[in-house]
Amino acid sequence: MKLFQARGATLQALFLVVLCIVTMVVDHRFHHLEIVRSNISLVISPLRYLVSLPATGGHWLGDWFTSHSELLEENETFKAESRILSARLQKLEILAEENARLRNLLGSSRKIADDVIVAELLSVDQNPYRQLIEINKGSSAGVEIGHAVIDDFGVMGQVIHVNPQSATIILISDPEHAIPVQFVRSGTRSVAFGRGSTRQLELRYLPATADIMVDDELVTSGLGGRFPPNYPVARVTSISEDRIRGFVSVIAEPKARLDSSREVLVIKPRL
Repeated sequence: MKLFQARGATLQALFLVVLCIVTMVVDHRFHHLEIVRSNISLVISPLRYLVSLPATGGHWLGDWFTSHSELLEENETFKAESRILSARLQKLEILAEENARLRNLLGSSRKIADDVIVAELLSVDQNPYRQLIEINKGSSAGVEIGHAVIDDFGVMGQVIHVNPQSATIILISDPEHAIPVQFVRSGTRSVAFGRGSTRQLELRYLPATADIMVDDELVTSGLGGRFPPNYPVARVTSISEDRIRGFVSVIAEPKARLDSSREVLVIKPRL
């Protein structure tokens, strides 16, 4: 019985082999099975896609994560480079502004008949009670007590203390400072007092009949010998009249950049 079954299985196998060979020969010579193969391929195509989906998805995810990390890295690199370029640009802008200030300062020095010393600020002490600055030039450079100090816009103050390598300047806005001035338009003389603010000077007890107007320009009068004459000091911003006492008070805005200038000129009067 077992022998019969084994022979039957062998015959079936041989039959299938012969059938496959015959099918292959017929298909190769006559192409009769092309339509059948196409239909079978169409039917199993989704199955092949599903079988390959895990591998394809793995590759896609790997590529996505790689591209994403590369983009993040490139983005951080670009941000760092942008910060560096921005810092360099700001530095260039600051240098350009400094060069412009120096050119203006040198241009002002050419218009001055007296000798000058170019100096830079070392420190600032500005509050409602004291208005002082310190510069990097002292007695070794020829700076002396009493020398007037200006920037490229107007009078800033005068030297009150000198060291070999530095000097202290009291600003015209200091409450204890007073500077003799003259109105350019009318020629009226007065004294401008500091008020503890870099934006205001005060002219007190002017006669009510004085020829004064808003926007009048004030320059040094040269009286007292501390400040050479005809240097810009301030511009009149407001006028108030005391009708009872018959006096006029004037508020003026300093021409010099008392709170922002970084370079100054110390004036050495020629003997």
